Amino acid sequence: MTTSTLDSEIATYRGLFDERYAELEELLDGLPSEALTWKPFEQSPWKGPCNSIGKIAAHAVSSTVYLLRRAEYAMGRCEWDEVDGDEGSEEFGPANHDPAYLMARVRRTHDFVNQFLDSVRGADLGATRPHPTRPRTFEARHDVVHAIDHLSQHIGHGQITRQLWAIQETGGRQ
Repeated sequence: MTTSTLDSEIATYRGLFDERYAELEELLDGLPSEALTWKPFEQSPWKGPCNSIGKIAAHAVSSTVYLLRRAEYAMGRCEWDEVDGDEGSEEFGPANHDPAYLMARVRRTHDFVNQFLDSVRGADLGATRPHPTRPRTFEARHDVVHAIDHLSQHIGHGQITRQLWAIQETGGRQ
């Protein structure tokens, strides 16, 4: 690929991330803290209970950081033990029940995404590196695309959950 094609690819990724992060901010905008822990379905015959908007948003940003750090690993910029989400084991910690905290977290991880993309050169995207102990190889480009896909999926889930929150808040009146 030419340099301009690879630069265009990175610009496309940036545009997609910017759109998804705008959707995340819209999803969280104006929500009370109760909405972040509310679950529309406590019981479900398909894959268990539904997650809350807070858990959905927290996982969306944490997994985005994780996958981009995995891309950094594939590029040789960090070691495997540095690959983690933005809050590690505190991904779903109680701080995420505060709308202002969660919105700040969304913005902080968006900044991380932009810093990551600012640092990437087209040739970096094709970099690969094996997992240190498993028979698996990571490719930077795949992890960037996977991060966009995963983020999109969780935003859609969050949007439906927010609609259900709004319906229950109005007593089912539209």
